Amino acid sequence: MRAALVVLALCGVVHAEPPPARAAYIAELLEALRGMDRTSLANTRKYIQVVERNKCQAPEMTLRVGCLLEAAGQNCKQLPGDARERCRRASDVIATNLLAERVFVPDDVRYQLVTRQRDARSAIARELHRRRAALVAELAMSEFFPGPRAGTAALATGIDGFCTDVAGTRDLSWQYCVAAIVWFVASDGAPEEAR
Repeated sequence: MRAALVVLALCGVVHAEPPPARAAYIAELLEALRGMDRTSLANTRKYIQVVERNKCQAPEMTLRVGCLLEAAGQNCKQLPGDARERCRRASDVIATNLLAERVFVPDDVRYQLVTRQRDARSAIARELHRRRAALVAELAMSEFFPGPRAGTAALATGIDGFCTDVAGTRDLSWQYCVAAIVWFVASDGAPEEAR
C-alpha cells in the first residue's frame, strides 16, 4: 500500500497509533532525511516549495494538502524502491514544514520583517530557522531528551513525547512540532537557503 504523505499521514499516526508506532514513524522520518544525499534532498525541497507556491494555493487546507500529496507522489514515483520510500518520507517532512511556516512565523512578524529588511525572504528564512532552533533547544532541555549520544529510536521517542506535551499546552500541533524538529536534527541545524 502506498505510504500516505504530509499532514494526513502525520494526523493518522498521532491519533490512531500508540506512542511506540508514532516513535517508529518519527525514526523512519529521521533515517529517510539522513539517508538522502544533499542534492536529492535539496531538489525535493525546491520542487515541493515551487509546487506549493505556484500550483497548490487553495483557500481550503485539505485541497492544499491533497495537491501536495499528489505532487510529492509524482516526484518520488520515478525513484527505485528504497529511494522512493526515503523520498516520500522526506516529502512528508518538507511539505508539513511548508504548511507550518505561518504558524512559526505569523503574519504580524512577517510584516515587520518585510518592512524592515531589504531581503524579506532571507529574513523570514532566518526567523524560521531561529524558531525551529529554539524548539529543538526546548527539547534538549526537557525531560524527554534522551541525551546527546542516544540512538535514533530513543531520540524519536523523545521527540514524540515532547511534541505530544507541546501540542497539549500551546498553539502548535504535534505534526508541525515533529516536522520542525526532525528537519532541524536531520540537517544538523544547517539553515535552509532563502526561498
